[in-house]
Formats: sequence, structure tokens, C-alpha cells
Amino acid sequence: VLNMYGGLARHAAVTTEGFALVVCHELGHHLGGFPKYSGGLSWASNEGSADHFATLKCLRKVLPSDSIPENTDAFAAKTCQDTYPEGTDRNLCLANSLAGSSIAKLFQALRGQDVAPAFNTPDASVVEKTYDGHPGTQCRLDTYFQGALCTKPVSEDVSQTSPAPGACTASQGFTQGLRPVCW
Repeated sequence: VLNMYGGLARHAAVTTEGFALVVCHELGHHLGGFPKYSGGLSWASNEGSADHFATLKCLRKVLPSDSIPENTDAFAAKTCQDTYPEGTDRNLCLANSLAGSSIAKLFQALRGQDVAPAFNTPDASVVEKTYDGHPGTQCRLDTYFQGALCTKPVSEDVSQTSPAPGACTASQGFTQGLRPVCW
């Protein structure tokens, strides 16, 4: 059961795609795989993992892929085009980017931040160990975007115990679509 309250849907920053991303994030706590929370919530995927799952798997099954979304960020559009030169995968990457931008703008507003998160200014922070809590606004946008850029098939499930299955990892030779190191 997911409870979604009206304030989220009515916020000026939240688009239809953004709202779907939040739903996918919440599902990601149940289905998002490794890494999990440490301690008492060890059954649940942590916040960053739920963010990554939202665009890596869930939104790709939910958002329409038959057209190129309008109003996409130029950097995101070029990166999606370079990764997926044509077709539905490119359209889904663009739609995922729009969803991520919507929710990142929501976090910017809720956190009272002056600097807008952007696709071309990734979070440069590196955590010493996996952070289970809510990552910073830019880190979350980076996580959404990298999930959209992973070229693993949506049909390949993520693992509950390992980072590699169903996701792009450097150990598998991937250079994009990777989980950001800011969480």
C-alpha cells in the first residue's frame, strides 16, 4: 500500500512524470534491491537505491515511449541521444530525465536552496560508506539520471544482495548508468 497525499500532486514543481517517479521510488523501497538499509529496516532498499530503481526499472515500464517528450534539458537530451540514438529507449531516457528534474526542483523548493540542480553539474562528493538517508538534491538528480542512462534491459531484475545484476556497474565495464558515489 502506498499512500500519496494531495500536497505533493499540487506542488508547482511536480509534473505527472515527477509524481510517477515518487510512486516508483516508494515501490523501490520494496523492489529496488541492493543496497539495503542497515539495522531494523534491512528488508528495505535504502533511499538512494529506491531513487535509482525508480528510473532504472520502474518508470521505464510506466511512462509512454512512443514520442519524444518536450521541454527536455539540452544536456540531458544530448546524453540520452548519445546513449540511445533512436527509438523508445531514447524517449524513455528523456521522459525519465524530465521526471527527475521535476522532483529535484521539488527538493530544491522544499529545502529552500538557491542553486538549482542541473544535469551538467554532478555532485562531486564521495561518501566513505553507503549513506542510507535521503541524499542531497543534486545527488538525487544525478541518481535519477544515471538510472535512465543504464543500458541494462528493464527485464533483468536487480538483486537483493549484490549491486551488479540488473544494474550498470564499473565492474561490468559500464561507464555510465552507474550508481553515483555521493550516497
